[in-house]
Amino acid sequence: MTSAELDSKTDLSFLTVVADGPDDYVIGNGETFVNVPGVAAAVIASLDGTRTAAEARARVLAEQGVDVDVDAFLTGLGSAGLLNRPERPPNRWDRIRPHHVAWLFSRPAHAVLILLTACALAAAIADPGILPSLSALVWSDSFTFTVAFVAGSWLLVLVHELGHISAARSLGVRAELSLGTRLQFLVVQTRITGIWAVPRRARYRAYLAGMRVDWFLACAATCTLYVVELPLVRLVLVICLSQIAWQFMFFMRTGVYYAVANASGNKNLMADAQAHLRATLARKARSAETGKAPLSVRVYAWFLVIGRVLGLGFFAGYTVPVTMAVCRQSIAELPGWQPVATLALVAAGWLLYLSLLGRRLISSRRPDRPAG
Repeated sequence: MTSAELDSKTDLSFLTVVADGPDDYVIGNGETFVNVPGVAAAVIASLDGTRTAAEARARVLAEQGVDVDVDAFLTGLGSAGLLNRPERPPNRWDRIRPHHVAWLFSRPAHAVLILLTACALAAAIADPGILPSLSALVWSDSFTFTVAFVAGSWLLVLVHELGHISAARSLGVRAELSLGTRLQFLVVQTRITGIWAVPRRARYRAYLAGMRVDWFLACAATCTLYVVELPLVRLVLVICLSQIAWQFMFFMRTGVYYAVANASGNKNLMADAQAHLRATLARKARSAETGKAPLSVRVYAWFLVIGRVLGLGFFAGYTVPVTMAVCRQSIAELPGWQPVATLALVAAGWLLYLSLLGRRLISSRRPDRPAG
């Protein structure tokens, strides 16, 4: 920094500072966030536009008893891109104000969900036939079901993500919707980086909001099926329950994963667990050193190991049975263009899935090229 910049009064009041644990604070500008100790948070509080770096240093020394090189600290913040507000174009979700959606997470809304859950449980106990049955899932002709299943799945995924968006906006956090990948799966995802600007307890709302929407729809569908059998409603029930099951595959970055990481206080839980596994499997560290990883990291590392098994379970218990049911129905409807079109759609989907899986396996086995 130049001498003129050092002598000027620095204003960092636009940065958010959130206590996240003992001597652990998260600071950020809405886009970039870093962890700092308590004394660094005190420095930021002093740099409110009324003091120079030297004056802030003197104040922190007097109040905290720690002599901080504020100039070097500001240089580090500049390298992280935290000395300026981020320049982000507005998106469509910014139009949603907190008061527009806050009622969805109010106590009356919680009470309605609890009551609906009780009604759904009572309905399922009174009539166990309401519970999902893949053998009875395929209705009408296979082509109609396939189109309805694909369209319904994407529509309900969007509704799930709208739950995350609503929760984020209710907290005043920016949300962005996009397509992404997790392992070999193509997914719709909501980016809510600014969630670090709210207290840890409030973050659970955004992390679990999608599952909350899924559960609401599943309970509503269950109650409806108790009164009248509707194939579309049964399809909604199956898809919503499968989406809830998907969230518990938290060896990927699902809502449950972020909730677990938030509860553990480890902001890089997956990366730390992967590093721990690599060090253990490659035996690059002695057992005593390996044991130094935090308990949350060591426990989650096991979930990463068995995560593939959970993924296979989801695959075997949901994807394969639905595919087989559709194919059996299509074969039974032969001849005709609709069953042929259905089988072609199923085959195309599986070819896409297997090609993505194959590419991932090949890239993971390919040795790294030597540097230079």
